[in-house]
Amino acid sequence: MGNQEYIPLMDDTLKSVPIDKYGMAWGCFCLLGVGLLFPFNCYIAASDYFGSLYPTVPYDFFISLAYNYFQWVLLFVSAYVMPKFSFKSRITIFILAGAAILFFIPFIHMIFSANNTVSMAISLICTFFSGCLASLLFGSVLGLVALFPGEYTGAVMSGNGVAGVIASLLRIITKVSYSDSPSALKSSSFLYFFLGGGLLVICFLCFIVLLQLPITKYYLASYEASKFQSKDSINGSADKKKVSIKELMKKIWREALVVFTIFFTTLSLFPGITSLVQNTGDNKMSQDWFQILFVLFFMIGDVTGRTIPKWFIIFKPTNLWIPTFLRLLFFPLFALCVKPLVFRSDAWYFIFMFIFALSNGYCGTLAMMFGPSKADEHEKEITGIVMSFCLNFGIWISTHFAFLVLYLVTGSTVVL
Repeated sequence: MGNQEYIPLMDDTLKSVPIDKYGMAWGCFCLLGVGLLFPFNCYIAASDYFGSLYPTVPYDFFISLAYNYFQWVLLFVSAYVMPKFSFKSRITIFILAGAAILFFIPFIHMIFSANNTVSMAISLICTFFSGCLASLLFGSVLGLVALFPGEYTGAVMSGNGVAGVIASLLRIITKVSYSDSPSALKSSSFLYFFLGGGLLVICFLCFIVLLQLPITKYYLASYEASKFQSKDSINGSADKKKVSIKELMKKIWREALVVFTIFFTTLSLFPGITSLVQNTGDNKMSQDWFQILFVLFFMIGDVTGRTIPKWFIIFKPTNLWIPTFLRLLFFPLFALCVKPLVFRSDAWYFIFMFIFALSNGYCGTLAMMFGPSKADEHEKEITGIVMSFCLNFGIWISTHFAFLVLYLVTGSTVVL
């Protein structure tokens, strides 16, 4: 059950923080960040594959809905339940189960090819469970990294962005490796999802390495020690400190609101509304390739924004809300790229997408870094989970709001 396996460090080992040699802990957290969002990005980057299987439904919208629908509930529950289990047991289970689902995804249509409706339903059910696992993994990893200095939270957030770039590049590589035919599309998708599952296994191995590092053992032991306060200095008895969610929210409400708003804005528009943006025909690129590159542009901008805070922090906790709420302007901007079509150049589309993604990564990372820094040592794991809850609650609200935006832009909630 709890993290008691990390307590037996002697008190004298807690006097100084071990050096993160070669940045190994930072790198491992970055790869864990990749594992957090890779399944979702994997589904999004394979929109051409799912579009060919289910051409009569807005599958991009359904992916987002199925993947994110239950996440906020699980994170709310996990704030109370997950700390009872060790980081090692929960993160191991969640990563490997997520990998198993990615391995299984390309077999679904092969098994149920006779009934497209059943095939789609099972695909969405798998996407739903993948989202549930990702939600629990997200809370556990951010609970763990909250015990470390803020730069390590930045590493996880950078990894989130890298996940999108890797997913897009993998899709491009697997797509160009085969001819342009329906059977080749299925073959490339098999390879794509198998490589995706393999990447999650690599993330798991990096997690095992992370647990063996002296710096990890130090912060885990410090955290366990911080949860107890001395009650009787003579007999050495101690009481366990309790964390009040209400009192904690008084400290981090601003960062929680910011991270909610950032991801509400982003997921209300991406990938749903942005998938409606059409190639203007100024070049010979097909719409399939236009969307793949459009998504890749988002991923590159996002990972750039998530990495910049390692070197440059422009905003403070007191004014981070300003760029956060300015991002709401992307609602009319992207709408005018679809209907009515005001911006008629691919250049505008890619400029908007890059700024949209850059601001998402940068502001989201700062909010996730600032939150745990305001909490006491014994509150930090719960702070990480609460911040994850606010992030995913923003995503959950956006999955519903996206259909309203779709209706306002196109006059319909179905895209053919």
